[in-house]
Amino acid sequence: MKREDLKFIALEIFITGFFLIILLASKISFNKMLVAILLIVYAYITRKLISRPKQLSIYKKEVTKYMITFAIIYIALYYVLGIYVGFYKSTYTFGFDTLFKYIIPIILIIISSEIIRNEFLMCKSKFSILNTLLFSVVVDLVVYVNIYNLFDKEEFLQALGYIFFASIISNILYNYVSNKFGIVPNIAYRIIISIYVYIIPIVPDVYIYFKSVCRMVYPLIIYIVLRSVYEKNKTIEKNTHKSIRFISTTIVIIFMTILSMLISCKFKYGMLVIGSGSMTGTIDKGDAIIYKSSNNIKEAKEGDIILFGVGNKIVIHRVVKIMDINDEIRLYTKGDNNMQQDPGYITKDEYKGQVVLKIRKIGMPTIWVNDFFKGLKRG
Repeated sequence: MKREDLKFIALEIFITGFFLIILLASKISFNKMLVAILLIVYAYITRKLISRPKQLSIYKKEVTKYMITFAIIYIALYYVLGIYVGFYKSTYTFGFDTLFKYIIPIILIIISSEIIRNEFLMCKSKFSILNTLLFSVVVDLVVYVNIYNLFDKEEFLQALGYIFFASIISNILYNYVSNKFGIVPNIAYRIIISIYVYIIPIVPDVYIYFKSVCRMVYPLIIYIVLRSVYEKNKTIEKNTHKSIRFISTTIVIIFMTILSMLISCKFKYGMLVIGSGSMTGTIDKGDAIIYKSSNNIKEAKEGDIILFGVGNKIVIHRVVKIMDINDEIRLYTKGDNNMQQDPGYITKDEYKGQVVLKIRKIGMPTIWVNDFFKGLKRG
């Protein structure tokens, strides 16, 4: 390995390690402007110490237009979805405070991190590619993960999907674009999709896990489009391999979209993980059920497994008796593994729908995460 490459790798390790230490051991991530200043300094050092001749892409302007269009389409689709799910008022008010506290630091972070990314990718080693991905994900975590309470199960899962996994997939796209077309397309795209939330006064009330999947799926779509447009004349891969890759990616995107819609429980069908043993033998702890949402209690029959609300909880038990008293339908329920029938009865106000499918043990990771956070609380 050349001495220049060793110097380059040493600088990469130092920069990535520094931000990893920030993430794990301090609260500097709370100040976006400070992170921006650090990245500007490192971008300057990187370009001065290890600057390599760059291959300018003839498609840079064209791809930049593509990326701007993709960003606008993403925001437009997001707000069109808001027509269906509703809107709420943004927690940010556009003004000088928001401008200097959020918008300017984020723009500086994006520009400087893209400069560093492009310099890192000049070294074509596999280590540099992986380290660039790690560095970019760590920076995203430093900048955004502090808004979540990682000791709370729900917020931890949200951060995992919305920040961590989405960051990995997005930065795979950014690495590809930076390596092929330079830093400008990435900067344009990232600025648009990052700062609109600080400018537009209303936000679509989209379920967080659905947004997480969108943040993971959309970069894949962009990646596929760019590859198909700008590498269509390459003969490295056979057409059959390209078709297989396209079909498999499409299947994954469709599966993730359907799964997020089910988990969100905002549509006709939803998915829940069973966390108790009251239905053991029929539906075990750790199984997942898919249910059909309904408020029509008259469709329930004896023997059906239904969902109903008890306070803030959703219970899944079997209907053992139905009574019609003064035109009020009352459902009496019991867990298959319980000795006694549930107290009271279910009316149309508590009725939520019926179980239509069971998937065995697919929800065990959720149970393990629940148990882990319960242990933290007890500790």
